[in-house]
Amino acid sequence: MNRAPGTLAADFARDGWVVVRGAIAPDDLASYLAGFDACVPAVNYPRRKGGVVWEVGTPSRHHPALLAAARNPRLGALAAEVLACASVQLLNDTLLYKPARQGGPVEWHQDYTYVGYLVPPQAISIRIALVAEDADSGAQHVVSGSHLWGPLGDVRALSDSKVDSIVPLLSPAHAAELADARTLALEPGDVSIHHCLTLHGSPPNKSDRHRKTLVLRMFDAASRCDAALLPEAMRGHFPADQEGRLSTDAFPIVYPLAQSAP
Repeated sequence: MNRAPGTLAADFARDGWVVVRGAIAPDDLASYLAGFDACVPAVNYPRRKGGVVWEVGTPSRHHPALLAAARNPRLGALAAEVLACASVQLLNDTLLYKPARQGGPVEWHQDYTYVGYLVPPQAISIRIALVAEDADSGAQHVVSGSHLWGPLGDVRALSDSKVDSIVPLLSPAHAAELADARTLALEPGDVSIHHCLTLHGSPPNKSDRHRKTLVLRMFDAASRCDAALLPEAMRGHFPADQEGRLSTDAFPIVYPLAQSAP
């Protein structure tokens, strides 16, 4: 999606999502794809009722190329631009895999349901298309402007094993807007970014192509963590200072990157 300089933040503020074409350099893209394939081998995964959607958490801990992706300064700068903030931290990173012909759908949801412990909820998902994505292969769909509807439902951070549909919580007017959802068709190396309040989901993969997506979730470093919204057993994984700012050791700064000493 071509846009005039300086309009990225305005487009994001209006729609709750943006697409940046060719954001990932070809050499980086090749290394990220190799990292994906190392973490998600091309084997025959068991079929599941409703289809297969595999999500591999924190792959940056296991492959150097995926660690480099999570620290990509270009992506950190994009996150700061759309969030209109001075500093950005990495919340987590995942690999999303929908195998050809048997990739399942992802229900309509807000990421806020799972990251709403951040206050204010200034968090985004950066999705890197490692291969082409379109409607047939189960590309993501978004509802433009839905981030302005506010949070829908309770925060269920780290307590659910699957994504539930948020459609039953929508007003009739908002539910009607699902018919106008946008399909985010991406070429390899394109990036889509959506706000944690933006309503999104994806259909099954009906194509002969695998869908392979690297997802980086980042947040405004000025946000604080409300530990009361986390399961008690998980609070130790979210070290924070007295004001609730999450530790930069556990959740590293990705923008601006520290300058090396001369």
